Amino acid sequence: MREETGAGSCPECGTPVSFAGQLVCQGCFVPFALMAAAHAAAEPRVSPTAPTERLPRPAPPRPAQPPAAAPAAMAREGRAADDSEHTRVIHVIPGAPPHPAGTRRDVPLHVLRLHFPDGEVVEVAPGYSIRLGRDPQLCPAVTFLARRDNLSRIHARVGVEADGSAWIADEGSTNGTYVRGYRLPSNEQAPLRPGDTFRLAADVNVNVLP
Repeated sequence: MREETGAGSCPECGTPVSFAGQLVCQGCFVPFALMAAAHAAAEPRVSPTAPTERLPRPAPPRPAQPPAAAPAAMAREGRAADDSEHTRVIHVIPGAPPHPAGTRRDVPLHVLRLHFPDGEVVEVAPGYSIRLGRDPQLCPAVTFLARRDNLSRIHARVGVEADGSAWIADEGSTNGTYVRGYRLPSNEQAPLRPGDTFRLAADVNVNVLP
């Protein structure tokens, strides 16, 4: 039995890596080397001045149990599999989905671009979030907001899900976060779309660029 290493998971389908030196994902059967090259070419550029935090990956759905087949049908299926010279069964990890759920190639790749009042543009990639506030240590993506005394140390958070949908949430700020003219309740997410504008406190208006 191979030793479990806990070396991570497949970037395509999320299936855990089973053993050291594994070259092919046991969930989607795609070589890891091909994934790295494809993702490096497709990965959106993120501003080096905008550190981001990875959002939690949703758990893969549990596979449905197939209905019990009649013995005669099972025997026919077994003979058909044996007769195919191109059929090869590779070790399947228990609990892995029967086919990969949506992969990163199926996801629209785009970057949320935030334009701040003094001309700064901060980018947030899908699967990440950033904090907005005046504390440069707690909000390293927006250190230029340190001079905004009317903002809280951690004022709000902006994130982009893996499917490209973006949101903003107030982090219990003193002077509020406003989207489309309404003040957001604390820790409640509101959607963001290209062309939207949100406001931090009284005068920090941020545009969501197309």
